[in-house]
Amino acid sequence: MRNQSALVTVITPAYNVGPWIGEAVDSVLRQSEQRFEYLVVDDGSTDDTADVVRARAARDDRVRLIQVPNGGSGAARNVALELARAPFVAFLDGDDRWGPQFLRCLLDAFAAAPPEVGVSFCHTRVMTESGQVVGLRWQPSGACDADRILVENNPPHHGSSLLIRRSCFEELGSFDPAMRSAVDFEMWLRIATRSSTPLFWGVRRYQVDMRLMRTGCISADRGARFEALDRLLAQYSPRMTRLQPGLAYLRPAVFAYRDGFDELACRWAAQALTAGTAELASTVWGQSLLTWHKAGPAGREKLRAARTSTRSALYGGAAYASRAVRHLARLV
Repeated sequence: MRNQSALVTVITPAYNVGPWIGEAVDSVLRQSEQRFEYLVVDDGSTDDTADVVRARAARDDRVRLIQVPNGGSGAARNVALELARAPFVAFLDGDDRWGPQFLRCLLDAFAAAPPEVGVSFCHTRVMTESGQVVGLRWQPSGACDADRILVENNPPHHGSSLLIRRSCFEELGSFDPAMRSAVDFEMWLRIATRSSTPLFWGVRRYQVDMRLMRTGCISADRGARFEALDRLLAQYSPRMTRLQPGLAYLRPAVFAYRDGFDELACRWAAQALTAGTAELASTVWGQSLLTWHKAGPAGREKLRAARTSTRSALYGGAAYASRAVRHLARLV
């Protein structure tokens, strides 16, 4: 019998994540808050994703496998949303994992937060494709309105870190299945600008591990991400009320410069510069943008090379340290 008193509908859209989906499902089943229903939507996988989920569903009847033709993550999430019955919804990507207090932590955040909060989110650790934690993502805590969500470029960072009132989807509809990328960010902006519960609430607890740039990951397609982000910034930055709209382009411009999309980065930088050079120079992100923007093509190539070398050393060293700690733990 399924859990009739579920507080949360957990939804996992899954496409060819056979090596990792078992770990994701197990992290849900290990939650300290056990009042959930769990819908895994296999989005036309061609590997053993469905078989891995089916085996776990046979052991726990809260897990339900739904198989659909491949239509993308937005369409897969929408299939599950139609079946969701709990008052809260959480999404876990098939290659990520939660800490055991994820649901309890964010439900407690809702209980303590103002009534206009529609979304709570926790902080994220970054792991390699093999599952080794190699870093922490900075994320804000407390209230985030639409202006802050735009200026800080999607503070929840990814879809696996949030708990959302189901009423938000009842008000605003489902994900846009036509979007190739930034499907979640588009929905969060809709909630922040049009929902009756528009505030996001950050909780400084690291309860989700995000697999960074694994093979076949949709988010690795930076071109598609930037194309979608360009449309979203043009649509939502004019609605900003507290902060200068050009600031919404600040971090995206830095990211585009870093990834070699100079034409787009220069256009976004021009938008960011409407906030004023003095304003940009007063922040770390603004200083970074000014450095990239003034460097010119040859200078930016040098900056990219230096950044790549630093990141390789950082993540490589963190991965080595993680392996060493686990080895010592086994010895003692």
